Amino acid sequence: MTDAPPSKKAKMSYDGPDLELKCINTIRAVSADQPQAANSGHPGAPMGCAPMAHLLWNEVMTYSASDPKWINRDRFVLSNGHACALQYTMLHLAGYGLSVEDLKQFRKLGSKTPGHPESFVTAGVEVCTGPLGQGISNAVGLAIAEKHLAASFNTPDMSVFDNFTYVICGDGCLQEGVSSEACSLAGHLGLGKLIVLYDDNKITIDGHTDLSFSEDVGKRYEAYGWQVLTVDDVAGGIKSLRDAVNTAKAETDKPTIIKISTVIGYGSPSKANTHAAHGAPLGPEDLAGTKEFYGLDPTKSFQIDDDVKAAYATSTEAGETKKKEWDAMYAKYKEANPEKAAELERRFSGKLPDGIADKLPKFEIGKDKDKATRQFSNLCLNAIAGDLPELIGGSADLTPSNLTALKCSGDFQKDTPAGRYLRFGVREHGMSSICNGLFAYGGFRPFCATFLNFVGYALGAMRLSALSKFGVIYIMTHDSIGLGEDGPTHQPVEIIESLRSMPNILVFRPADSNETAASYQVALEKTETPTVICCSRSGVPAIESSTIEKATKGAYIAVDAADPALVLIGTGSEVGICIKAAKELADAGIATRVVSMPCQEIFLEQGDEYQKSVLPGNVPTLSVEASAEHGWHRFSHAQIAMTRFGASGKGAAVFEMFGFSTENVVNKGKALVEFYK
Repeated sequence: MTDAPPSKKAKMSYDGPDLELKCINTIRAVSADQPQAANSGHPGAPMGCAPMAHLLWNEVMTYSASDPKWINRDRFVLSNGHACALQYTMLHLAGYGLSVEDLKQFRKLGSKTPGHPESFVTAGVEVCTGPLGQGISNAVGLAIAEKHLAASFNTPDMSVFDNFTYVICGDGCLQEGVSSEACSLAGHLGLGKLIVLYDDNKITIDGHTDLSFSEDVGKRYEAYGWQVLTVDDVAGGIKSLRDAVNTAKAETDKPTIIKISTVIGYGSPSKANTHAAHGAPLGPEDLAGTKEFYGLDPTKSFQIDDDVKAAYATSTEAGETKKKEWDAMYAKYKEANPEKAAELERRFSGKLPDGIADKLPKFEIGKDKDKATRQFSNLCLNAIAGDLPELIGGSADLTPSNLTALKCSGDFQKDTPAGRYLRFGVREHGMSSICNGLFAYGGFRPFCATFLNFVGYALGAMRLSALSKFGVIYIMTHDSIGLGEDGPTHQPVEIIESLRSMPNILVFRPADSNETAASYQVALEKTETPTVICCSRSGVPAIESSTIEKATKGAYIAVDAADPALVLIGTGSEVGICIKAAKELADAGIATRVVSMPCQEIFLEQGDEYQKSVLPGNVPTLSVEASAEHGWHRFSHAQIAMTRFGASGKGAAVFEMFGFSTENVVNKGKALVEFYK
């Protein structure tokens, strides 16, 4: 292989069957046609990666185009999602229902071929990729899922789960910190069925990677505990790559990364091996010259000859045959293991076990002690975990603080894959991305935990949970300035509002045990929406009127008054302050209603009648939350909130300093009533 761009007159030298080369060149050309048709997109990576894609889809992977959700399919992740034209080409060739017309609609509004892969749009796409590093990190979750399910459901004579997870990634994916976090954990866990094909084309948007990326990637991954293989050329033949993939599959004790030297925009007369091939169409003249080099008709677009179609029809049929063989095996498995089969089918259908919500604890005033909501969270988690085997997850090295340990299960480790508790280490971003992969696999409701302030590390993956409609449960403790002595570096101020501003995510900040249980109930029921449960470090008083049912409406009247002159809205630990203030205000002649609002998003889903019954709108309303004030203007006329970073000190003293005291709420309430007279 040469790094020099080929001339129009150059002849390709290829060690392999002519049809194999024609298939690869067809993949290249059709993947370049899509950005050209859209006048937008990324042709270069697909042209360089086409040999990898052909080998995987034509020879290596087991899949069923007729049943894209078959539970034992090999998972494929295109981590460098900007190269999605390649994935769409492969899905078309493999018979996944993408037509040539769909390919021609690349990047157009409402098409099945969006500008980056979207799992909820295109059959055969496992996860949303595009933000670099996320796909390879999701793949770690996919590989954990397979290993756990194999340990849980396989029998000595029948393997229900034995799939591989294959990834194509680029330099950018390996530069992103999230991939380092996830891949480090993958090596520790010995995920032998995870195989990464690294497109080492040495080009980024800025230019050649030697501008910013000179590390030895192989040595880094060896240090992570991966098997590292190298393939120097795929343009001249794929025998070495085939051998490397077979070697990777044979290594069951550690994941494998195959470092593959490619040329971005391979075949382009003027743009090969340059950043010009990365993010823009080749242009009509250059594309024609490229096709001429490939031995294809330069005047044709989306050219797929019959022999290429036939080659892929054969591989697609082979996949269907394997699926039928698996179906026959599973029928015998189901007959021999009816309870396991029923559990497996329930989990993959997304149906919760009957009565699971009834197992959530209910607080009894006078009998149960007041606790921090993180302690109530622990009670909820363990109340359901024993009867909810799909619940799997862990903490970013904060288990004693987040209180997320599962009493019913040990750790998931290399030698104990049946365990359901994951020790993520100090890897918040990787943790969240791995949970997305677990959810994407199917049959899991993953949870993960850290301090709320460290959402900042995880937000990229949490955003993809919301976008992808993955019902991941995020347990975030130490939820305000009330955590005290750790100070403003650890005290979340803007984080809750940042999360609330995101579409398709629920943010709960429960005030007591019943509200915490409601948070878990809603989280379990909302399978297509991630939920963040924000929990306090310190104890909170029980709300006498709270119930799980009321809290599942997002907001409810905690303390009422006849013909109220003032409404106080609180969340979390501030609800108790509001209740104390309401009593003093009532004693001063101001009838005051207290509303607890554990979840704004759920409250806004309620009908107008219910919303107005709780918040009439024509009564002076003061919100009290030890978080940013932004967003509260939708519900209140005035706010007691955080407008600066916190401070280090005892939690109670910090609350007092920033106005979260009964006295200040009373004074602000009186002033608000006076203002609106």
